[in-house]
Amino acid sequence: MLNIFTKWLDKGWRKKKPNKPEEQNNKENQQGQKDQAIYERKFQNLKLTRNLQDNITNIKNAMNNNFDIKTKEFKLRGQEIYAGIVYIQSIVNEDTILQHIVNPLMIESSLIIDKDEPILFKTIIESMVTAEYVKIVESLAEIILAIMSGDTLLCIQGYDKGFIISTRKYVGRQVGEPVLEPSVQGSQEGFTETIRDNIGLIRRRLRDPNLVFNVHKLGRRTKLEVVVIYIKDIVDQNVVDEVNRRISSLDIDGVHNAAQLGLHITDSPNSIFPLFQLTERPDRTVRGLLEGRVAILIEGGGRALLVPVTLPLQVQSVDDYYENWIVGSILRISRYLGLFVSSFLPALYIAVTSHHPGMLPTILVLTIAGSRAGMPFPGIFEAIIMEVTIAMLQEASIRLPRVVGQTVSIVGGLVIGQAAVQAGIVGPIMVIITALTAIGSFTIPDYSLSLATRAIRIPFMILAATLGIFGVSMGMLLLLIYIADLKSFGVRYIRPLSPYRSSDLRQTFISSNESSMTKRPVFLNPGDKQRQSTTKRGGGDAK
Repeated sequence: MLNIFTKWLDKGWRKKKPNKPEEQNNKENQQGQKDQAIYERKFQNLKLTRNLQDNITNIKNAMNNNFDIKTKEFKLRGQEIYAGIVYIQSIVNEDTILQHIVNPLMIESSLIIDKDEPILFKTIIESMVTAEYVKIVESLAEIILAIMSGDTLLCIQGYDKGFIISTRKYVGRQVGEPVLEPSVQGSQEGFTETIRDNIGLIRRRLRDPNLVFNVHKLGRRTKLEVVVIYIKDIVDQNVVDEVNRRISSLDIDGVHNAAQLGLHITDSPNSIFPLFQLTERPDRTVRGLLEGRVAILIEGGGRALLVPVTLPLQVQSVDDYYENWIVGSILRISRYLGLFVSSFLPALYIAVTSHHPGMLPTILVLTIAGSRAGMPFPGIFEAIIMEVTIAMLQEASIRLPRVVGQTVSIVGGLVIGQAAVQAGIVGPIMVIITALTAIGSFTIPDYSLSLATRAIRIPFMILAATLGIFGVSMGMLLLLIYIADLKSFGVRYIRPLSPYRSSDLRQTFISSNESSMTKRPVFLNPGDKQRQSTTKRGGGDAK
């Protein structure tokens, strides 16, 4: 009978043909990719000609003759030779064009070349143009990409090659304080949206000749610069190769920030736990590089992406390393406690009060029962109502202007919580549990990890309401299995908690002072495993 029902159900689904829209979308996507490839190949095969006017016309037509594409033709001083420049006005530094291209060719060229001798192509790049970067080009596709990136094309009548000259204008925020990762004693500098400034912030802190920068062009249409950063003699080369392979294999229109890029190259895109670490702190990025990890920067993104990452690494904070090991260890353990509270406290409260009141002292049981007298909803519904309210308040405080956002979150929480208790919708103890849960999530340094605890909170509350402590225990076991199965670029997400290594485990829960942290994390498979010498330490009396 079951087989007959299954066959009938399959026939019904086949009649509906649910995959037809998906197949149609795939065909449209493939056609769009094919058209884009044909467009790129068309300009890849086109070259510059010896006619200046034709070159300028072809370039402007390729970019749809937009109004911000500027051209200028002029004659070299002392020569009957015309030159022309093409650039996009909104993304170039026009002072650089005037001082380092136009002025040397129109005015100062008479001091370099003889009027009676023909100008040499090599003379222009060596003696006339004074910009910091000049490249000889002939492919129209390369020229168009350079112009759209903020460079300027210089082409000369009679030559079938041109010059790409660096004239980019870098506009963005000034280096300011990190917003999502504040620190009490750490650096107050944060990444900006300009990749050149971000690389400079790393260079200032890490003056190692083994520091390597690999540049990729990402996106069929955006073609943004993505920089992969690592220390050559420390990092595991297999991780570097895998990162470069995943970025190079992406065939998408483009990405706009490091978080979006991380979702495209992560091992498990559907994982609720973040398998990459985002940071806006240069000092945290440098520390990750020194541990043997890989950093990724993207043009226009104000954060760096660190891989591989594990759960204990996301609980660590930069302030752990600016205090002595006792204080740092207390802070770190308090964060693990906050992670546990944020994930499981409402579920444990519901399980104990609903199914196992005998686990509590009699006076506390009577207090809870008295506070819940006359409540219209069971504990699970009270918890869900409060969780939804807290989530909406957090989202509202983020979306509103900063001046108003904090007021809404504080006043809204106080007013709504007090009004809900007085109206008899939720009990006062549930308000306390919800507040402690929110405070626990605020102790987690990684914002994505705190969102993950929010995602698992309600499923655990449902397990607690239906099966009690047994359900919570089974949920924890399944969650542990799920976390142990996750990988971040070949590294288990639960490392170094399992397999057991005493040295890595000590560094996970105890913030040892720098002089005792002589080894890099073994689970990252670093090339140079020695972090510092065990014999040469500062402080103390010389003997």
